[in-house]
Amino acid sequence: MIPKASQGIGHLVSRIAQDLMPKAADAYMATDLAYFTALLTMVGQDYDRAADVLISEHDLICTLLRDASVVLDDAGLKERIDAALDLKPASLRVPDLNARADVTVKLLIDVHAAVENAQAKGDAWAAPLNLKIWDYLERFAANRSYDVPF
Repeated sequence: MIPKASQGIGHLVSRIAQDLMPKAADAYMATDLAYFTALLTMVGQDYDRAADVLISEHDLICTLLRDASVVLDDAGLKERIDAALDLKPASLRVPDLNARADVTVKLLIDVHAAVENAQAKGDAWAAPLNLKIWDYLERFAANRSYDVPF
């Protein structure tokens, strides 16, 4: 049997936890091994979800950016939005998807600041868009949470 990547990581975690931790020479070594298993578990979870999260989040960010582009007065920000909407990753490899996300997430931060400023000035369109951005940010955080027992 050839395990898939996350399954292979799971096998390593099991091996460390069941075979190596009980044989650890001292509590310090056992604790290090426990940390290794936790980190490996997190790597396995990221391996399984990374491309899906980065692609689906990009679609959500693009929707938010399009919505913002229609209502913002800042020409420079609109130009950056147009450029970001045209970004295509070099491939579907996670580093390339991350590179695109680095640009769009930074832009969303700038857009969010402009939206919050508009809301503070009383622009009626700003509050609903601000809520949509906060909903996205909550999903962003949830997509990066880990299920690691401690």
